[in-house]
Formats: sequence, structure tokens, C-alpha cells
Amino acid sequence: MKKISLSLILIPLISSILLADEIDNLSMTDYKLTDTFFDEAYVNGQFSLTSPADDEKETSYNGNINSYYKLKNMTLDYAQDFRIDGIYSIQKGDDKDSESDDSYDILATGHFDKYMLEVNKDFLVYASATVGYRKLLGADDADDPYVQVGAGVGYGRIYDATPYAKAIRVLKDLKERNIVTGTITKEMALKLADLIAAEDAYKSKYSIQEYRKYWFNDISKLLKSTGATKDELNSFGIIRIEEILFEENIFPRYHGWIVRAGVGQIISNYNNQEEDPTLDAEFEYGLPIGLQSQFYEKAKYSTILNGDTGHKFNNTMTYSYEISDRVDWENKWIFDYYKPSDDDLEDITTNTLSSTFSYYIANQLSFDTTLSLTKVDDGISNNDNDDVETKLFVGATYRLK
Repeated sequence: MKKISLSLILIPLISSILLADEIDNLSMTDYKLTDTFFDEAYVNGQFSLTSPADDEKETSYNGNINSYYKLKNMTLDYAQDFRIDGIYSIQKGDDKDSESDDSYDILATGHFDKYMLEVNKDFLVYASATVGYRKLLGADDADDPYVQVGAGVGYGRIYDATPYAKAIRVLKDLKERNIVTGTITKEMALKLADLIAAEDAYKSKYSIQEYRKYWFNDISKLLKSTGATKDELNSFGIIRIEEILFEENIFPRYHGWIVRAGVGQIISNYNNQEEDPTLDAEFEYGLPIGLQSQFYEKAKYSTILNGDTGHKFNNTMTYSYEISDRVDWENKWIFDYYKPSDDDLEDITTNTLSSTFSYYIANQLSFDTTLSLTKVDDGISNNDNDDVETKLFVGATYRLK
């Protein structure tokens, strides 16, 4: 009896140790497929309503809707990235004569990189564009559109390792359920990642209504041919893969770096005035840390090329950690510095730190809690931004795509 009890304890323990060792031998930087496509769209909302006990005050409210769409398309010859962010806010104070006020801000940015393979596989020329449209709180009308274009050269390449992260999640889960019985190897995980990355090719070949049956069938054949499974997957294994790929959230993984330098032109500012040409420089760096976390750094510098030189520098640093299959933790630091070309105006420095916990009910829906700290240094005293602004948001995020 004692021997049986001991084996019941030791077998799962040894299996768990062996699985951890197999998984630990994998690295996100192993994945360097140059033909990947990724896009996503989210909408997030928060709303607060306050009913005062004081009869001299009125009910106040504050609400925000944030949304974005992001696309990355990478091949050996070119790379495209596009992002559009939209923010809508509405608020009303508790004073008797207070009126409802709203604002919105839409910003779209994009790059097109063309790799000059005949020169070097990582040397590129690029074109970029930024378009913005906004209405500020307290304003009667929207500002004029903001339009900036640019072009230049660059070097480097960033790889999308998200399919590899999905493949590892699938193999780990099926191993824990004793569906995958073979040893998990790097070659096995890379082949599965390539097949997962080929989802759009299956959609194109078999139609969006029919492609999954062929896709999952080929995944089943691949697992058997690589020795991961003894036989092709049964219905339980197929359904479990479908749940992982479509119902569980797996945040993007990137590795590599890229630097760009060029010239730009602000065709129209928010005040409808054209500005002098700019000299621009950008740097992006991605590093998966282990299998559960991601560091990403993006910095951009612009200076106006005229007699009274102005400077603008923005740096966004993000660290994301996958606590479990349903809980993610994202930390972000945004540093923004602006030196006007007019010497009579003060420099403006803004630091924003935020930390967000997201619990995913399903791949498309999460509940989020965000703590945000913002400090603005504009050289002006007593203008309501001298202290650190602290905000706590609790809301829901829905994945549109």
C-alpha cells in the first residue's frame, strides 16, 4: 500500500519536472519566420456616476471609451505596421450650473519598410505617416487635422514570435493531459508554430467557414509525424487546441531591433499651419524574457529644421507578464519631452506610469484594473498640474478582432 501511495506522488512530480525541463529548453528568440501577419482590435470602457448627499450639488459623471486597431505584416522583402487609437471622454461636474462636456482624439500612425536585400537583408528604406483629429474638453469645435509624412533609411528587423508562444501553450497543455507523450523539442515547436502562422493561408484556400477542419487535421498529422503523439488527435485533443487558439488570450511576443532615420514634413498642424521640415529618428526593441513575459521599447525623436530649433522626444517602455492562461499584468512607462522652437515658451515634460491587471473571461472579453500616475512639469506654478495625478480605472475590454 505504501509503495502504491509513494508512486502516486512521485510519478506526477517527476512528470512535472521533466515537462518543465523540456519547456525551459525553448526560447522565443528561436523563432525567426519572416512571413507573419498579426492584427487585433480592442474597445475598453469605464464609467463612474456620483450622486452627492449635498442638495446644493448635482449628480456628476465621468466616462471614457478607448479603442485601437493594430496590424503588423512582415515578409522577407517588406514590413508594414499600422495602428489607430481612438479615445472618447464625457464628463459633468457636480456644480448646479455645470454642463456636460465631451472630447475625442483619433490618431493613426503607420510605417512601410522595404528591405533592400541586394544590399543587406536587414537594410531598409521606409515611408511613414501620422494623421490626427481631435476635439479638446471645453472646445466648441474640433481642431484642424494633423498630418505628418516622412521617409528615410533604417537597419534591423523585428520578428513576431506570437505563433511560437501559441505552439508552446498547445504542446504544454496537451503534455499535461497526457495527449502529447513524446519529448517536446525545439524542432517540434517550430514546425507547429509555422503551421499555426499559416492560418490565413488556410482561410484563403478553404474559406473562412471551412478552413478549421483542414487546419486542425494538418496539426494532428504534424504532431504524430514529429513523435509528439502516437496517433492522430481524437476529438478531445482537437477541441482543446481550438480552445487554446481561439478562447484563451496569448499576448504578442516580439524580438529583435530596428532603427530608422530620415526627414519629415508636418503638412498640417492642429492649428492648420504648415511647419518646417523635421529630422526624425526612431528606435524599437523587443525582448521576450523567458516564456511568460515581454519587454518592448519604442523611442522617437524629432527636431524642426529652422533657425529656432525645437525638439520632441517620446519613449514608451512596456513590460508584460503572463501570470496564468487567463491573467495578464502589463506595466507601462511613457516619457514625453517637448521643447518649443519659441524660446519664450517653457519646456514640457510628462511622465506616466501605469499598471494593469487583466482577467480574461474569454479571449474576447476581459475585466481590467489600472492604476495610473501622471506628472507634468511645464515650468508653470499653480495651474492644477503641479502634483502627481493618480487615477484608478476598473472596466471591461472587448476584443473586436
